[in-house]
Amino acid sequence: MSVWAHAAGRAGFVSVLSGIIMLSAAGCSPELRPLAAVYVDPQGNAHALLRSCADDGRVRGPELHGSVIRATEEALPDVARDAVSDPPAAEEQWIGWDARGLHKAADFPLFTPPQQWAAETRGPQTLQPGYSYELAFGDPDDSYAYSASVTFDAPQLGKLPAGEVLTFQGTMTRKAFEDLAQRTC
Repeated sequence: MSVWAHAAGRAGFVSVLSGIIMLSAAGCSPELRPLAAVYVDPQGNAHALLRSCADDGRVRGPELHGSVIRATEEALPDVARDAVSDPPAAEEQWIGWDARGLHKAADFPLFTPPQQWAAETRGPQTLQPGYSYELAFGDPDDSYAYSASVTFDAPQLGKLPAGEVLTFQGTMTRKAFEDLAQRTC
């Protein structure tokens, strides 16, 4: 067999194998469900809303991770500029909180998860300009059938109309969110 034919056969095999791996990975991704939302209360405080499809109302690993929106360093606030300029070598850069394990779904101030969650916190626990946030959690069962998340930044929350919540599907009334979350399950 010529070197050329051997290389072409190997390239074809690698392509087929890559396709199989990609299809397998895509098939294992949990379904994204509209079970996470954020809103601003009448006093101007941001809140998190987490809903669960589990009979006992649990969620797995709720978290709020804020990451620097890539922009010129001059346009970033000091805390964001420091994260871009001096990142520790082996540590992922984020601000917010992370609560590993299983917890009851809840409605709470965005940067104050329930105390019993014993959440790890990093950085400022307030909305920061120049950051994009993701509020997320996973299916509490071992099946990992679904996940929930909503991505936002401070300007989006600032423009949110009174009585509305923000989900990955856009803005809606709180009642519409609660109804959608119930139907989704």
